[in-house]
Amino acid sequence: MNHDPTAWAALGRAIRSDRNRQGITREQLAERVRDRGGEISARSIASLETGKVPKRAKPPTLEPTVAALGWRAGWTDRILAGEDPGAVLEGAEAAVAKEATPRQRLYELLPGVYEFARTAVLCGAPVKTRDDFEIAVQRLLADATTGGGGRSGYELAAYRPHAVGEGVPADDAARIRNALERGDG
Repeated sequence: MNHDPTAWAALGRAIRSDRNRQGITREQLAERVRDRGGEISARSIASLETGKVPKRAKPPTLEPTVAALGWRAGWTDRILAGEDPGAVLEGAEAAVAKEATPRQRLYELLPGVYEFARTAVLCGAPVKTRDDFEIAVQRLLADATTGGGGRSGYELAAYRPHAVGEGVPADDAARIRNALERGDG
C-alpha cells in the first residue's frame, strides 16, 4: 500500500470534489453506501476526504464509498499510484449519468416483488393474500409514479409477469379491457 501523503491527499480531494460535483452531502453519500449494504457514517466520509494516510491497509470504508459515487474498481489505486485524479475520474460523470432513475428502479424491482408473491403461495400462503398484496403493490406503484394521481390498470398489467403458459390472469384481462373501454390505456 502506498503511504505517500501527497497521493492520499489527492485521493481525499477527488472524493470530496466528486461528491460536491454530484451535489450530495456526506450524509447522503453515507446513505447511498448503506443502501448498497455497507456501513459508514458521514464522519467517516469526512475522514476519507481529509486524505489522512492510514497506518496499515486501506480503510474498509474507502471502496464502498467511492463505488457509491460511481467510481469503478481500481480507480483509487490509480490515484494512489500518482495518476491525475481528473483523468481517472473522467468516466465518473458518465457512470453516474447512467445510474437508473428512481422510477426506472421501481420497474426493475417489480418482477422480484411478483416472484416473491408467487413463491409465498407455493410455500403455503393463501392465494387471496397474494392477490391483495399484488393489488397493494400496483396502488403503491401508481402513487409513486404519478404523484398519487393513479395510473391505468392496463399499463400496470403490462409490468406484472405471468408464468409461461399461464396466460393473462382474469383480473388483468378485465383491467385491460376496462382501461381500453375508458381510453386510458
